Amino acid sequence: MEKTEKGTLFFYGIPAYGHTFSNLYLAGRLAQTGFRVVYYSTESFREVIIENGCEYRAYPIDWNVIELSDGERILKLYRLILQYTWKMLPALLKQVEEERPCAVIYDSLALWGRSIGQICFLASFAFYSIAAIDWTWSLFIERRGNGISMGAHYRPVSPWGKGLGAYVPGFSAGFLRYAGEIPKAVEYAGRLRERYGLKNLGLLPVLMNKGDYNLCGYSGMFQPGGRGFGAEYRFVGPLSIHRRAVERNDFSCLDFKCSEPLIYISLGTIFNKNEKFLQVVAEQFGKRSGEQNVQVVLVWEGKGVFPENFIVRPFVNQSAIMKHASLFLTAGGVNSIHEALYFGVPCLLWPQQGEQRLNALQFERLGFGRILRNPDRLCQEAAECMKLKTCWDEEKRKRMTAVSMREVLKLFESCGGRK
Repeated sequence: MEKTEKGTLFFYGIPAYGHTFSNLYLAGRLAQTGFRVVYYSTESFREVIIENGCEYRAYPIDWNVIELSDGERILKLYRLILQYTWKMLPALLKQVEEERPCAVIYDSLALWGRSIGQICFLASFAFYSIAAIDWTWSLFIERRGNGISMGAHYRPVSPWGKGLGAYVPGFSAGFLRYAGEIPKAVEYAGRLRERYGLKNLGLLPVLMNKGDYNLCGYSGMFQPGGRGFGAEYRFVGPLSIHRRAVERNDFSCLDFKCSEPLIYISLGTIFNKNEKFLQVVAEQFGKRSGEQNVQVVLVWEGKGVFPENFIVRPFVNQSAIMKHASLFLTAGGVNSIHEALYFGVPCLLWPQQGEQRLNALQFERLGFGRILRNPDRLCQEAAECMKLKTCWDEEKRKRMTAVSMREVLKLFESCGGRK
């Protein structure tokens, strides 16, 4: 085992692109400062984990049969997380005993990471790649006055105002469709309580696992009720743009005609099953003589014949395209919309599940995007969305894309002596 000056950190990730890309920059910075960072994931992420300075380690379970990506099926997701925690804890705890890390970091969905921190009394850091929910009441101090006569007003902030109220409308439809998952979830929760003494295994604590500190990979301005969150929450800003990328494009955006706007479209796996919307995209953005045309880069995994102004790939280096894009048509994942914001690209948002709806509403409220409410008006809504850049708050954009790592790194330094 490699010896390091500051000790070992175990990082329990979720092997999905959005979750992994959001926290790799943090993992890499910790490795640069002298920690040995052991990052748990799956083989498909080995290369990018190593490229970012971490040690890759496979989870002790067959992730080919695991499905944690569909955020719409909340009750099934709840049961799966409890089930995987039960299966993996024996092997993961053995590795902790053998290597004695000084702290654990885990994705907010990785209950097994929070469990290891509690069982082994380790400093624990949760990382949120999605907007958080805090289910406690708190007081928000609101300053009032003109600078000469200042006063303070203490306003209570409820869990509803700290994320819960933003999530519920997006997930309420079809919630009970998976009510059959509840008995099995209760069974696994009971096993974990009995064998390991674990607590807080209800729905919200399992889907939003907290740590001693909770690191949010976005700005506090984006978090619903952000000013009501306590000091245990640290909004470090969008980190995904700063990770070391391993993906490469086999084309250059500079090859496009400068007079034609570049529209980048990436809508995730749900979109790849929506042939009807794909047809709308091809028809409305396809090149037509005598009209203002656009160039399109489309991320799509299927096969088909597309207009001549389309470049279609199953996967791309998103940052390289954002540098030249005039518009981003997206489902609304946190990483993607903040990456667009970093490069100053307006977002036309077409959310497909609860978390994406929350993100889209936040971005629309902040003035950096528009929700696509009528796909039949795609061209018109795209043109209107591109105009946002002429009137949005540029200082707000810069604040929302700023990264603040100094205080977070100090928190890890404070636990580095516990080996």
